[in-house]
Amino acid sequence: MTAVFEPTEQARAAAVRAAALADIARRRTLVASAWTGRALIEVAELLDIVTLSLYEEAPTSSNGICDSARLALTDAGGVVAETPGTGFPSGFGQYVTHVLDRRPLTTPPSHEPTGWSLADEDAQLVAALEALHGYLAAAATETVALALLEAVFALHEKRAELVQFTRG
Repeated sequence: MTAVFEPTEQARAAAVRAAALADIARRRTLVASAWTGRALIEVAELLDIVTLSLYEEAPTSSNGICDSARLALTDAGGVVAETPGTGFPSGFGQYVTHVLDRRPLTTPPSHEPTGWSLADEDAQLVAALEALHGYLAAAATETVALALLEAVFALHEKRAELVQFTRG
């Protein structure tokens, strides 16, 4: 008789976070350009693969993630890198894997918006992100963590808008 795989509590939490990010990506398609909307749909579909993989597959690495989830996160990161209008930061997969590996959450470097007011606004957004990262790392429940993820990704979107604004 074959043993049925049962995901760990951490894997289930990571899957829920991946699903929440997929939902954020899908909601953003409602106001995105056609090009960005296609990228957001692709990111959401890749995050769906991450979600299912974390529920259904045993970890294949010491950090608690299976290969298919890791590869889908990598692919989603590539889509985001090619389409900055998504508002998703580079390395956004850390928000899924953090619950598995407990590595500190990092804020992507600024793209140095020009003008003192834009640079000041970016610095304020970075400070807010870092504070939310601390709260997310210490979240007592996944319900709290999901609410914090919504706030974190709203700030990432604002940072992306600043970059788009400075590029004209």
